[in-house]
Amino acid sequence: PIEDVAYERKETPKLRHISRSELKRMMETPLPDPMMELARRTFIFSSLTGLAYADTRALHPRHIGTTSEGRRYIRIRRAKTDVEAFIPLHPIAGQILDLYNTTDDDRPVFPLPVRDVLWYEVHGMGVALGMKENLSYHMARHSFGTLTLTAGIPIESIARMMGHTNIDSTQVYAQVTDRKISSDMDRLMERRKPAAGKEAAG
Repeated sequence: PIEDVAYERKETPKLRHISRSELKRMMETPLPDPMMELARRTFIFSSLTGLAYADTRALHPRHIGTTSEGRRYIRIRRAKTDVEAFIPLHPIAGQILDLYNTTDDDRPVFPLPVRDVLWYEVHGMGVALGMKENLSYHMARHSFGTLTLTAGIPIESIARMMGHTNIDSTQVYAQVTDRKISSDMDRLMERRKPAAGKEAAG
């Protein structure tokens, strides 16, 4: 009978990301080592554009454009899905771009090393900045997804910016932010309990 069939609950994938305050701390802390500083800048850039490592490494000046209103953007096909991502540039992402190659289309924008080297530098940067989590470059893309959703940007726009093949991929970030809101509310209620007890006693 159907009553004996166990309900199998599908777990939401755990998307590791950094918080807004951690990203702010990263922005405010230049690093003396040149390679680690490159890792810091490109991690911030990916946190503000949603570009994965492969797409950041493939970024060339031809992928950067300007609208008739003077707003800069990136238009690039994602290496993983071949879906076009259209990303209006955050001013800080634009400032980072301008530190590198934005004119010679024979060279990429960022002089990024191979993946393993950059991952090592990102991990070292996390340690240097006192991050609790074991930092990896892909956390930058996840951070973009969660931070933009938290900021109230429509999920359809985020899907376009992230180059997702369908809205289901983006929906995962909504589930992550919903859980965060729930846990924040739980903590708020826990803090209010002692206060409520004092009021009742008074």
